[in-house]
Amino acid sequence: MSYDANDIKTLSVGRAFREKLGMYLTGEKQEAINLGLRELIVNVQDEYEVYPKPNSVCEIALDTKNRIITVKDEFRGIPVGKRKDGINSLTAAFLIPHSGGKHEEGAYSSAIGCNGEGNKIVCHTAEWLEVEVKRDNSIYYQKFHSNDEGAVADDDVKIIGKTKETGTKITYVPDAKVYGSIFIDIESLKEMLKNMSYFSKGLKFKLVVDGEITEFYSANGLIDGINNKNALSKPFSYHYETADCKVELALQWVQKRGEIKGYANSLYVKDGGRFISAFKSSLTRTFNALAHTKFNGDLIRNVLSGFVSVKVRVGQWSNQQKTSLANPEAGTATSAAISECLKEFSVKRQKDFNQVITLLLQVDKAERAADKAREAVLNQNRDVEKESQKKSVMASKLKDCRIHDENSILYISEGDSALGAFTASRDSTYIAAMPVQGKIINALKNPLEKVLENEEVRDITKACGCGILDKVNINKLRYGKIAFAADADPDGKAIVCLLIILFYVLMPELIKAKKVYWAQFPLYEVSANNKILLAYDDDELAEILSKFPNAKYDRNKGLGEMDTEVFAEAAFGENARLVQITMEEVEDAFYMVNLLLGKDNEERSKYIFENIDFKEVEGE
Repeated sequence: MSYDANDIKTLSVGRAFREKLGMYLTGEKQEAINLGLRELIVNVQDEYEVYPKPNSVCEIALDTKNRIITVKDEFRGIPVGKRKDGINSLTAAFLIPHSGGKHEEGAYSSAIGCNGEGNKIVCHTAEWLEVEVKRDNSIYYQKFHSNDEGAVADDDVKIIGKTKETGTKITYVPDAKVYGSIFIDIESLKEMLKNMSYFSKGLKFKLVVDGEITEFYSANGLIDGINNKNALSKPFSYHYETADCKVELALQWVQKRGEIKGYANSLYVKDGGRFISAFKSSLTRTFNALAHTKFNGDLIRNVLSGFVSVKVRVGQWSNQQKTSLANPEAGTATSAAISECLKEFSVKRQKDFNQVITLLLQVDKAERAADKAREAVLNQNRDVEKESQKKSVMASKLKDCRIHDENSILYISEGDSALGAFTASRDSTYIAAMPVQGKIINALKNPLEKVLENEEVRDITKACGCGILDKVNINKLRYGKIAFAADADPDGKAIVCLLIILFYVLMPELIKAKKVYWAQFPLYEVSANNKILLAYDDDELAEILSKFPNAKYDRNKGLGEMDTEVFAEAAFGENARLVQITMEEVEDAFYMVNLLLGKDNEERSKYIFENIDFKEVEGE
């Protein structure tokens, strides 16, 4: 195969944008189409930064049926007129790379879209795009359409009317040849606009989707964005400025699950960059100096939430997606900002600062105790792994099965009588059972070290054999399924709740891997037409009685009191009910369960069973 000078090709600008989209936005089409729209919106943000008109509005309209996108503002409008090279500045802004108003010193104090490619990427990857500019008492208009080589102007810039208003309106349809049938992810767009409003105080973002309006507005800026459910103190803010960088902090001490989000030139940077690294190191250093402690940085950041915002004139971005900021001046300024902020907070809000120190001391002590207890249990589990077949190291009341594979099930039952029912009815080849006595220890209400010392908890972890906490190995689970079995009454449900919580805390991976189930048992046995029918709640009982008015029924007093044949049918028959317990968002679910685990057992149980995602698996 020949390879010569003619094989060195030069792509047109438009073709490069269209065929090498990942170089400029991202190779993932859904994200790319949203990023393109973002580029147009942040241009409006940049305008607002230098031209903050009262009652300013940025309107984004989506016609989902026709895939039409419009971005409209009322600021100065893109300059229109012939440049020295004879090209109209409006045409250049949409067709010619590196053409924009943000390259000259002083044009914008902190531009987001400073690479100058946003308009061009959108235009060259659009089926068509039209722009309308109001300025200089005129309304200017130009339309573009795309082919395989990129966008071309349909005609020269035209004046289509007169006006005293100013602003820019861009309307376009993403080209299906580039994006396929994908359109804007509206929920992601809403989240982006909500955050943008915090960083553009006073600028209203008006989103219109097929005529339905949603508005995003912040009167107070960053501080409005703080809404942590675990608040330990009121939010606080701090402004710091150097010749090269502006830093704004909006922070709040929290009891746990702290999260710091970094923004550069009002744009969220998920990978942070130098300024976030500087924030973390300065936070740790300054806090420990003020508190006369030696806490590690992770511990401190776990109780601090909020925003770190920096503004530089020219951002040194890691890529066109702008996921990380490399500007060294931003790191220097941010380091000084958090240092000064903490010093001020420790003096002006000394009581709150001391409260944070007290919390960290408690957490640090608890973590060290938990680490010690965890190591003891992990050592125990390693022993179980080595001698898994020796009854001496197995759970004391475990009635094990002979074969351990994906078909095997461990039933954790309520009480010894229930264990007896399982033992009498099971196929010991694949069915294992073990009891818990009463209401098992609450794994959220009690300290971790106390939970791990509990004999029943230790028996459960032994039986599972897969480790706990950060040492869980799903491949070492000794059974295909773990099923909770309890009486079909409020007390039984409370026990299932506590077992769910225990697995949340110690072995959440089992829930995520869909290995954990709730074995439901009937609340009533109904005698009808010489058959025993099972009703699992009052509604099912009413339905059966409506069909068999003369039927007789009994309320089950407990698993151990059920007839052996009825128990076997309910537990292992064709219509046995195994309900899969799933956990879509571990952290959120964990927080909500913890939040509502108060002294009111009834309300606690009600919440868990109404909000945990139980997915019925029929025929299991």
